[in-house]
Amino acid sequence: MKRAIRAAALATAALSLAALPTAGHAASTTGALMITHVRPNASGADVRDGRQLNLNGEYFIVKNVTKRTVNVGGYIPDITSNTYGRALPSYNLPAGARAYVHTGSGRNHKDSSGAHHIYRGYGRHVLPNDGSARNPDLRLKKPGSADNNSSAGTVSSCNWGRAADGRTYAC
Repeated sequence: MKRAIRAAALATAALSLAALPTAGHAASTTGALMITHVRPNASGADVRDGRQLNLNGEYFIVKNVTKRTVNVGGYIPDITSNTYGRALPSYNLPAGARAYVHTGSGRNHKDSSGAHHIYRGYGRHVLPNDGSARNPDLRLKKPGSADNNSSAGTVSSCNWGRAADGRTYAC
């Protein structure tokens, strides 16, 4: 009887685990920072009347996976389909913290809700979102790496296909 109850409990536990949603691929890193999410397509139109709109609605999120503060300055975001590699600006990201790395301009800061924000300073949308790039891949490379669309120097990466309007993808 005890054996039957134990077997039933194990079967129930296994079914519960199987019902949990899973990510397309697990995020990983070989360095201090890890890309955890990407929003390659800001909500709404990207351009209207020749003006770029909502540049800061396009972003990716990095997490400091260490137990110490890490300065993100010099890390290179590199997209496989274009030249995106402007190095991240100097910003101290505390241990375990996440930062939104926005495409547009702003003041690097921690907001009142505790979220960190880092700005790239681009005047145009740069993350591919129209599906024309085959499985676009955003790589975060260690400082000093080249923006050459190769994997050399990569510490973390994330990819997606055609990006839905305003959708954030887990890496």
